[in-house]
Amino acid sequence: MNWTYLAVAALFVGAILIGRAQRSTQEAIYDAEKMPESALWGYFLMLVGSWGVLSLFANPSDLFFVIMMVAAVLAGIAKLRGYKAKGNERALPMWAAFGFSNALVLGAIGVGKTFVVEPMQIPSSSMRPGLVVGDFILISKFAYGIRVPFINEPVIPVGKPARGDVVVFRFPVDPKTNFIKRVIGLPGDKIEYRNKILSINGQRIDSQPVGEYRYADKVGEPIQSIRMQENLGVKRYETLNVPGAPTLNPMGVTDFPNRDACQHDETGFTCTVPAAQYLMLGDNRDNSNDGRYWGFVPERLLAGKAFFIWMNLGEPGRIGKSIN
Repeated sequence: MNWTYLAVAALFVGAILIGRAQRSTQEAIYDAEKMPESALWGYFLMLVGSWGVLSLFANPSDLFFVIMMVAAVLAGIAKLRGYKAKGNERALPMWAAFGFSNALVLGAIGVGKTFVVEPMQIPSSSMRPGLVVGDFILISKFAYGIRVPFINEPVIPVGKPARGDVVVFRFPVDPKTNFIKRVIGLPGDKIEYRNKILSINGQRIDSQPVGEYRYADKVGEPIQSIRMQENLGVKRYETLNVPGAPTLNPMGVTDFPNRDACQHDETGFTCTVPAAQYLMLGDNRDNSNDGRYWGFVPERLLAGKAFFIWMNLGEPGRIGKSIN
């Protein structure tokens, strides 16, 4: 589904609803609560459509905060122009009525989603078996510090990623896109993943087969893999190993920053993680576009820690699971 088309359609329908409401409203509006419902929906669609279109050019998490603050800005402008939420002596413009009636609710949603908890849908199979396509998850936005939108710099340091955390971050190659992977390497760590054996600072990480796993993406034949129980410190989680699949495709490795800290070949890779950066891998090790191909994630690109599955329409039994 092309969400850009839906966003443009929302802008178009929203403008029509607002225009019709302005033409059909017979009585002047003096109280914000008397705003026509069609106009209210029109402004909401305009906000949603604007967010969708602008997300082509910037990270949608940042834009959501800005869009949700629009009502507060409109209410502020209306106050400066002498309007009130109720009891106006002159007619209240619809944009002002929308601002007055929705500033608090939309502002609370924007602040909550930006600084506290953000929902996200899993878009690919790179984190199977723990996370599957269709999972709607929650991300703790303050786990790694309260961050300023757009510049994403922490203004209130809270914590740092630990090995094994499932982290959402801005893709270093395209920061307007959010990725989700598992933290494998911390700053200063020497990570080696060769012949499907993971070692950190010279210590082999325990990984044992625990069963089979079969899944199918939207296209292609079903993939048969082996579930592996990986023990990374206090973290216990499962990864996938596709028998016969290469550990690394050297042709897919890009020319990323600090690539000289890594060595890649057909058997895998070795990397020393630079300061203030992290190495991320997908749990579906043979079907993941991750740090072995595009490098490290700077601390400034961290977005939050995934911790809970709150919805899956296709597999309701997954609802309520914590993310290990």
